[in-house]
Amino acid sequence: MLSTLEQPLVTDKLIATRSYFAVIALFVVGFIVLQLLGINTSSFLLINEVSKNWLSDAFAAHITELGNGSIVGILALFLVIKYPDIAKRFLIITLLTGILIAGFKQLFSDPRPAAVLAQTDFHIIGDVLKRYSFPSGHTTTAFAMAGFIMLTFASLPLRIFVLLLAVMAGISRISVGAHWPEDILAGAPLGLLIAYVGSLLSTQPFARKGSYLAAAFLALAALIGSLTAPADFPEIASIGHIRVVCAGLGVVMLVYFLVRFGQTFKRSH
Repeated sequence: MLSTLEQPLVTDKLIATRSYFAVIALFVVGFIVLQLLGINTSSFLLINEVSKNWLSDAFAAHITELGNGSIVGILALFLVIKYPDIAKRFLIITLLTGILIAGFKQLFSDPRPAAVLAQTDFHIIGDVLKRYSFPSGHTTTAFAMAGFIMLTFASLPLRIFVLLLAVMAGISRISVGAHWPEDILAGAPLGLLIAYVGSLLSTQPFARKGSYLAAAFLALAALIGSLTAPADFPEIASIGHIRVVCAGLGVVMLVYFLVRFGQTFKRSH
C-alpha cells in the first residue's frame, strides 16, 4: 500500500536550462552593478527600512526560515516520498550546499551589517549576528532547493513559485538585518549553480533501496537540524513551534523511509 504513493520520474534530462542560466546571469549582473555603483550599504538601508514599514517582524522571520536547511529539507522530502528517484539528486545538492556555504563563509569571513553599522541605524529582527556574512547561507540554501525543483519538474507554475519563494527568502535576510544585498546576489547564483552541478551528477538515480536509504539519511539530518539549530528568533514563538513540527515530521519520514528500505531489501534477497 505504501508503494502506491510513489511515481517514477525521469531524471536524465534537465528542464529548461537556457532560462535557468538566464536567471543565474541576472543575479550575477546585479552583483556586478551593485559593486560598480558602490551602493551595497545604501541598498541595504533602503530595503531594510521599506521592509520595516511594510512587513511585520513575524512575517519577515517566517519568510527567512524558507532558507533554513532543516525546514526546506522536510518540505523537499515530501517530494521524495512521491518520487523516490530524486533522492540521489536531493542528497548531492544538500551535501554540496552545506560544504560550500561553510567553506565560503570561512574563506571570506566578512562582517555583517551589525558589525559595521550602528544598530540604531537599521532594523534587526532576532539575534544580532556580526560575522560570516558572505555569502548568505539562507539564500544559497533557498536557491539550491529552488534550482533542484526547477531542473527536475516540468511544471512551469511550480518552477516560478519556488523561484519566487527563494527570492523572498533572500530579500528577507536584508529585512531581518542579517545580510548585505551583495550577500544575497552572490548566494542566489551560487545556490542555482550548486543545484545544476548536483543535477548533472544525478541524472541516473540510485537503485530504489539506495534512494530510500539516502532519504532516511536526509530525514535524520533534517530532524537533528530542527532540534539543534540556534533559535534565531526567540521572540517569535511560532518559529519555534514550526521547528518542533518539522522535527516531528522528520521522525515520521525517517521511519517511513527505513520501512521502505527494509521492504525493498527483503524483496531483493
